[in-house]
Amino acid sequence: MAVDGSRGFDPARLDGVLALFGGEARAALAAAEEEHEAAARGTEAAVEAARGHLDDVMDAAVGKYRGSSGDADALSAATAAMDVAFNATTSNTRRS
Repeated sequence: MAVDGSRGFDPARLDGVLALFGGEARAALAAAEEEHEAAARGTEAAVEAARGHLDDVMDAAVGKYRGSSGDADALSAATAAMDVAFNATTSNTRRS
């Protein structure tokens, strides 16, 4: 475009080609930046959703652990009561 076979090199035409290229490059860069921003927003939304799901799962697990801890305490108390009762009956039969 900047070189015309009959006239040689034309700096004005080169400036026009460079301006056209620069405009297309800026437009492509703006489109790429917008695509990147859209992907980043989508990723941030996915991370927030995953974080919420993880919080829910962790809360459920902690609740289940606390519940099983209470069950373990009740089982421990029942076992201790059975040991006391067994020891009481065993010592009574030994005395007889």
